[in-house]
Amino acid sequence: MRRLWTVFALVGLLVSAACSDSDDESSGPVAADGVRIASFDFAESQLLAELYGQVIEANDLPVVRMGSIGPREVVAPSLEVDRIDLVPEYLGTALQFFGSPTTDPDTTTSKAALADLVAGRGLAALDAAAAQDANAVVVTRELAADLDLARISDLSAYAADLRFGGPVECPDRPLCLVGLVEVYGLSFAEFVPQRSLAVTAEALRRDEIDVGLMFTTAPQLDETEFVELDDDLGLQPAENVIPLVRESALDRWGPGVAAALDGLSAVLTTDELREMNRLVDDGTEIAAVASSWLRAQGLVPPG
Repeated sequence: MRRLWTVFALVGLLVSAACSDSDDESSGPVAADGVRIASFDFAESQLLAELYGQVIEANDLPVVRMGSIGPREVVAPSLEVDRIDLVPEYLGTALQFFGSPTTDPDTTTSKAALADLVAGRGLAALDAAAAQDANAVVVTRELAADLDLARISDLSAYAADLRFGGPVECPDRPLCLVGLVEVYGLSFAEFVPQRSLAVTAEALRRDEIDVGLMFTTAPQLDETEFVELDDDLGLQPAENVIPLVRESALDRWGPGVAAALDGLSAVLTTDELREMNRLVDDGTEIAAVASSWLRAQGLVPPG
């Protein structure tokens, strides 16, 4: 349920500019300038893009940082019309966006399906990281102990008396309340809209809600007062972080790009991404967080 909005006017302007002005360097960086890396418009995506940029640069390849250019409805067309080369994606959400009719909690089969879907668009899906940013159904440790909750299905006996908190769009999303009803048979007493993960965490603490929707990379999940319930019926798809890159960029810049990104994905875990998100939330600059982690992993030279 990664942050999807509709911005067709902006997409139209972007694609129109790419088609009518593709040879005009004044319209923006061109492919020859370096690997053009963009992110979605939220902090974790910006962090991942910076990790990608620094690890590619460590392999003596040029990088152009395009910044946060918008939601998926802008980023995906930008990849296809050669305005950017690389973006950090999320496996299950990307599969849905590019037209897969089903979701799958298995990373291997999801990765193969995504690779097939995007190949005809001139794109390649590289190795997926172990790190996943998926929906998480969360309760307080106190409630988990009181009701003996460990799995989402354990809520079935209690949901009718519990308040559920999540993003405002949650009641209409198949991976949120719609799926909790269809897959788990859960109908909660009340839905309470939440503005952010921090607000959801505080609402759980204050007993304003009983169950909350968060993300698996949310720093709040490191706090011992919360318990993430196991998705035992497999509602959520695999949401591994995965680099989505133009094949032409791989051809232009050689095997070093894929090797650098695959090396990063090989060591990036959910816990480590959660900790980096915490540092960013606490005010550390994204570039500094990325640099420190990459040095600790031996992916960039000590500096």
